[in-house]
Order: sequence, then C-alpha cells, then structure tokens
Amino acid sequence: MKYAIEFLRATGGLLVTTNGKMSGRDFVAMAGDMLRYPGRGRTVVFDHQKLDYNGAPLKDLEMIRDFHRAHEREIGGGKSAIVVKTGGAESWYRLWSQGEKIQTKNHVKVFEDFQEAVCWVRGE
Repeated sequence: MKYAIEFLRATGGLLVTTNGKMSGRDFVAMAGDMLRYPGRGRTVVFDHQKLDYNGAPLKDLEMIRDFHRAHEREIGGGKSAIVVKTGGAESWYRLWSQGEKIQTKNHVKVFEDFQEAVCWVRGE
C-alpha cells in the first residue's frame, strides 16, 4: 500500500491519499506519520478511492485498532472523513464490522463523494 499525506487548505487539516492493497503494517506506518505531521490539525480526509481493502485479514484490522487504542489521546476528537469509490461504502462497513469496535472521540463518516466529505469536515 502506498500513501501520501498533505495539508488540505480547504479543511485546515490533512488529506491522506492511499492506493494499492490495504496492509495493517502500512496503515500503522501511515498513522504514525500523520501524528508527526507538522500543523496536522484535528480533521482528516482519507481518500481511499484507489485502495483495495477487500479481503484485508482480521489480523491487519486488529493491528490498526491496537495502534488507535494506544494513541487515542494523540488522535483526539476531530473528524475523519473516509472517501471510498462509488458503490464501496457497504464493503467498507462490512470490513470494519469484523472484530472489536474502536471506541474513540474521533468522529468518522464514510462518503462516496470527495466534495461531500470535505463539506462535512468543514461543518457545512
């Protein structure tokens, strides 16, 4: 999995763009890089439209959840918009319904339209 992190002026937070096959190890590396990103703000738009997340193993999801639990205080209570390709929201929800749920103060919502995600993060 590859990822790029940049500041998104439209939201005052981060834009994280991913592609390739989803990997727990890569997600954890990405999350660590996000926490170290200068001026990261409290919002993130994850553009997963080119990410292949179908068939990700439960052990990878648990690795991501463990990182999130260990860094919950640093992650905080902002907003995270997840953008998946058109028709992909149901499979995203199905993937993350496996295993234990992450208890967090961070507000997360899944979108199939990038601009809708940006508007939600901005509070529009």
